[in-house]
Amino acid sequence: MQQTVSENFINILWDTLSISCILLCTTRVKILLNMENLQVTKASNSWVGTSEAIRLLFINSNLNLFNRSIKIFKNFLHSNSNNYNWNEWLAGLIDGDGCFLLSKKGYASLEITMDIRDEHALHIIKNVYGGSIKLRSGCNALRYRLHHKLGLLSLMNDVNGFIRNSNRLVQLNKICKKYNIEFKYPEKLHYDSSWLSGFFDADGTVTINKSNRQLSIAIGQKTLELLQPIVDTYGGYIYIDRSTHQSFKWYITKREDVIKLIEYFKKHPSKSGKKNRLYLISRFYTLKDIKAYDALPGSNLAKSWEYFFSKWDRYEE
Repeated sequence: MQQTVSENFINILWDTLSISCILLCTTRVKILLNMENLQVTKASNSWVGTSEAIRLLFINSNLNLFNRSIKIFKNFLHSNSNNYNWNEWLAGLIDGDGCFLLSKKGYASLEITMDIRDEHALHIIKNVYGGSIKLRSGCNALRYRLHHKLGLLSLMNDVNGFIRNSNRLVQLNKICKKYNIEFKYPEKLHYDSSWLSGFFDADGTVTINKSNRQLSIAIGQKTLELLQPIVDTYGGYIYIDRSTHQSFKWYITKREDVIKLIEYFKKHPSKSGKKNRLYLISRFYTLKDIKAYDALPGSNLAKSWEYFFSKWDRYEE
């Protein structure tokens, strides 16, 4: 009988855990055999010339690997496999800012690059799957990288079936073939999907035109592929944006549309630094309604308007 995707995945997880356990146990046995003679001189012993500190460091390294494997295995079994909101959000983020890679030597990995203000979102992902976060040289951005097999397989299992970007689908399919995992296409986008929240965290913006005090929520892309389903599901418009390197933008500006989308984000929260601007939108409309922008200079109302924009510009809640 052909094994299911979950069975294949669990078998791979178990193999990785077993290897970690063997490494750990083998190291402990070697230490116990040499406890009475710390300065080993036999040429056949792998600990020749090594100090007790180095041997303990090697044990700790294997123990950390084993503990990390256990953590990811527990996450797979108890949380993320059935957490559609998490899976969809992560897929949306990867569709916008991520990239699955498979080197010529067959090494698979995932990279996600985000603004430095979005560090919190990357740490959430790292806490679930492992990986590393590093500052990209020469720019104000962070790169998350995951190449640990156990973590990568767990992440693939979670986002498989939720990825929508055609480039990302091709990348994911290659790695699925490598690990003999059934590749899944996404279903039609529905309103109550957390995918939009993740995609917004990757490529979305919340801006206020200070000259006419118009607030807009937008997502930019080079093609219409991912934007048209958003219009069909959430409303709004698409226009050609010639002011940046991006060619198209989905946007909403009507207050009723913005407020409706804010209700969506309450159920499917943003995890990037942009969430702070989303929280400030209701405050903006309140100040706008009482015409704080026209208040006398130095008045409390004018100060409230200035204070609001100081928080807005700093992405503070």
